[in-house]
Amino acid sequence: MIEDQKARRIISLDEPTYSIGRESSNDIVIYDQVVSRHHATLIRIKPTPQNEGYSYRILDGDLEGNRSTNGLIINGQGSESHDLQHGDVILFGSQSKASYYIVSTSLEIAMFNPLEAMSFEDISRQSMGEYTSKSTIINEEEQDASRLLPNSADLVRFSSFAELSPHPIVEIDFNGKIVYLNPPASIKFRDINDRGVGHPILEGLLNQAQNVRGNLLLREVKNGDECYEQYVHYLTENRIIRSYLIDITRRQQAEASLAQHTFYDPMTGLPNHAFFEEQLAIALAKVQRDQSRLAILFLNFYNYERMINAFGLGCGEILLKTVAKRLSQWTEKKGLACRWQGKQFAILLKEPGDDQTLTEMVKEMLAMLEEGIDVAKQKIHLKGKVGIAVYPDGGGDGATLLKNAHTALEQIQEKHFDSFAFFNEKAASKANLFFRLENLLYEALDKHQFYLTYQPILQVDTGEITGMEALLRWHHPEIGEISPVNLIPLAEKTDLIVPIGEWILKTACQQNRQWQMAGIAPLPVCINLCLNQFQNPHLIANIQSIVEETQLEPRWLTIEVTESIIMENIDYSRRAIEQLVAMGVNLSLDDFGIGSGSLSCLQQFRIPAIKIHQSFIENLDHSPVNEAIVTGIMTLGKKLGIRMISEGVETQEQLEVLQKLQCQEIQGFWFSKPLKVDAATELLSQNKIKADSLA
Repeated sequence: MIEDQKARRIISLDEPTYSIGRESSNDIVIYDQVVSRHHATLIRIKPTPQNEGYSYRILDGDLEGNRSTNGLIINGQGSESHDLQHGDVILFGSQSKASYYIVSTSLEIAMFNPLEAMSFEDISRQSMGEYTSKSTIINEEEQDASRLLPNSADLVRFSSFAELSPHPIVEIDFNGKIVYLNPPASIKFRDINDRGVGHPILEGLLNQAQNVRGNLLLREVKNGDECYEQYVHYLTENRIIRSYLIDITRRQQAEASLAQHTFYDPMTGLPNHAFFEEQLAIALAKVQRDQSRLAILFLNFYNYERMINAFGLGCGEILLKTVAKRLSQWTEKKGLACRWQGKQFAILLKEPGDDQTLTEMVKEMLAMLEEGIDVAKQKIHLKGKVGIAVYPDGGGDGATLLKNAHTALEQIQEKHFDSFAFFNEKAASKANLFFRLENLLYEALDKHQFYLTYQPILQVDTGEITGMEALLRWHHPEIGEISPVNLIPLAEKTDLIVPIGEWILKTACQQNRQWQMAGIAPLPVCINLCLNQFQNPHLIANIQSIVEETQLEPRWLTIEVTESIIMENIDYSRRAIEQLVAMGVNLSLDDFGIGSGSLSCLQQFRIPAIKIHQSFIENLDHSPVNEAIVTGIMTLGKKLGIRMISEGVETQEQLEVLQKLQCQEIQGFWFSKPLKVDAATELLSQNKIKADSLA
C-alpha cells in the first residue's frame, strides 16, 4: 500500500522487478518532491521453505548502484537492503510511505470485485423481482431500447448489492463515459454528469489504467469538504473501471486531531519529542549516507523560574509560546525545533557547517531569543543556555546524540558566564559519574546508609561546649566512605536534598533529645540548610512537626543558612525568619564575609549569631589582611550584640590570634573533628574540652 501526497493506493505485486521513484517512468510512482527520481527497487526473491509463495527485497536506489537522496527507513531503521516481511513500513521521506502486506487472492476479489464473487443464479434469484427502476442509468434517454430490457449483464449490475449499498459506486468505461451510478452516488455527486472525468472522483483514473500493476488501485480523493477512500477495480475484459467510495471525512478529522495530540505540543504548537525523534532518524539516514554532519541542540532558560515567581504562572505560558514562535521561524529553513519538556527545547540543524559556523548560528539563535518579551507592561529577557552534540563526533545514533546534547546542557548550566557548550568525552565521564552517584543516593536514603557526625562549638575562655553541629556522612557498603565534598553538592542537584534534609533534621533532634534524657546538659544542635531546603514552602511546618514529634524544645535547635541564601529572596526570607523566631528556633548566619551581601544582610535581618568563614581563619597568623578583616567583623559583632563564632580553627597559632582578638566561640579540627554518636556522647558527658587544649 503506497501513501503519498496525492493518494493512498494498493499495488498488487507479481512482476520480477519494480522501480520506485517520483519520475513517471517508474513502475511505482511516488508523488512527493522529497523522493528521489529513482528512489528504490523491488526484486522478487525465492520463498522460504515455510512459504509457498514468494516475497520481495527492497534496495535503496536503482540497479546501477545509484543511491537515493533521503535513503530508506524501514520500521524506523535506516537500510540499504531489506527482505520484506508482512507488516513492514517503508519511509521514502517525511510525507510518503509504503506498507507491505501478504494477502490472499480471494481476499482481494471479495473486497474489490464483489459482483463477480456471486453466481448468476444467486443474483437472479435474489433480485429479479426487485429491479423496477432505471434511474441510475446514465443518459437514459439516449440509450438503445434494448438496453432497457433486464438482460443478464443488467442483472449482474443492478441486481447486486450495489443498488442497496449505502456507499457510492460509480462505473466508467475506458473512454471515460459514465455508465453507472448507484443511488448514493447520484445523491452525493450531483454534478458528476456535467463534469465527467473532470470530477474529483474520476480525475486521473483513465491515465492510471496504463500504469496500475495488477487491477487494483486505492487512493484518497476530496470532493469539496468531504474526503473519500476510493477502491478502484480495472475490469480490462469488460473495459470498465468500477469505483467503490467510502466517506472517511470524520475518520480523517479524528486522525488529524489524534496526530496533533500525538506529535505536537498543545500549548506551543511545536512538534513534541516523538515527532522530533522520528525526523531525526530520517535525517541521520541521509547524513550517514552522505558522510556529512548534523547537530542536536538542547536549549534551557536558567532565569525562567525567577520570571514565574515575579510575574505568575500566566507569564510562563506567554514566554513559552513566544519562544516557540521564534524558534519555529528561525529553524524553518535550517531544520526542526520541538518542545522537549517543560521549559526545555530541542533543535535539529541539518546543515550546521563546521564548528565555527555552528557557533555563530547558536549565538544568533540565543540573541534572537533574548530579545524582550512583553509581559505585564514590562520587557522580559530570557537567558538561554545550549548543549550541543554533532554527528558523528558527538554520537553515531539518535539516542546517543540526544543523550550527549543533554549532557552538554547539564554541564553548561553549572557555568555562570558561558551560554553554550559542545559535548566532549570528559563531560560525559563526569555526567556518567553524576548519574551513577545519583542512583546510589536514592539507594542510600532507602537503605539507611546515611549517618550523622557532630562537631562541638566551644567557648574560648572556658572550653565549655555551647553547641553541636550535625554533619551528614555516607557509608556505602561497597564503596566505603563517600566524601562530604561530593555528597552535599550532589544532593543539592537532585530532588533528594529536601527529604535528606528532613531526615537530618529529625535524626539530629532525636539525638539531642536522647542526650538530654541521658542527663547531659541541654545545648543546641545546629543544622545547615541549602537554598532548596530553606525555600521549601513546607519548611516551617516540617520543623514544627519534627520538634513536636521528638519532644525537643525549639530553643535547642539552631538553623544555619548563608547570606546568599537569605538574599536570594528577601521577602520570603523575612517571613521565614520571623516564623522561626516566633517558634523559638535559633538562627545563625553561616560562612559570613564571603558573599556580596554580608552587611546588607545584617542591616535587614535580626541575626543572633554569625560564623566567620574559615577562609579568613586559614592564614590568620600569617596574613595581616585576614587579621584586619576578622578584627573588623569582631568589632561589628560586638556593636550589634551578635554572637561571633570562628570556623575552621586548625592550629594553636590561629587560636592564639583569636584569643587576642577576644573571639567568643570557636569550631575546628584543632579541638575536635566531627564525631560519631558514641564519641560525641562521651565528649558531652565531660561538658567541656580540657583546659590545656585552650592554653
